[in-house]
Amino acid sequence: MKSLYRRQRQQYVFAALLGVIGVVNLLFFFILYQPARSEYYGLQESIEKLHGQVQSRKQSVDRLEKLNAQLETSGQDRRELFTAHFISRATGYSQILPKLEMIAQDAGVKTTRKDYAIDEAPQYSLYSVKIRMPVTSGYSNIVGFIRSLENSDTFFIINSIDVRGTSSATPAAPEISLALSLETFFYQ
Repeated sequence: MKSLYRRQRQQYVFAALLGVIGVVNLLFFFILYQPARSEYYGLQESIEKLHGQVQSRKQSVDRLEKLNAQLETSGQDRRELFTAHFISRATGYSQILPKLEMIAQDAGVKTTRKDYAIDEAPQYSLYSVKIRMPVTSGYSNIVGFIRSLENSDTFFIINSIDVRGTSSATPAAPEISLALSLETFFYQ
């Protein structure tokens, strides 16, 4: 019986030792698991933030690609604008004089001379050309001339208008004399 009691006691001691080892292992598990768990959740949050950054960067890249496409077409649009509304510098003077004469003849106004001055320093690849031209005719013809300048395919800016009555005007047909200061642009 003594040996049975001793054997039973050894089993209890062994079971208690296993229980203590199990409790210690469980404590170590919780002690080591908690930092690993918090690190896991930290990594998960970091991954979610990185996914959000990836999405925002994709949107940014898409936006920049659209902007790049617009910039590529803007160069073509710029060339089309230049060729449609401005005159080439190489042939500018030979084209601008007949164009102004044609507009003046269509409106029924008389021009005596035209003074030109080109700005040698281009701005945005355009050379400014200042034109002074005196014009004489009736009021309605001058209004038609100014309207024709405004509606012309070539871009004209009227900088100033100096209006004077003419001494040769009759009361039945009053004439007005204008000194127009225009500006147009040549491209290169």
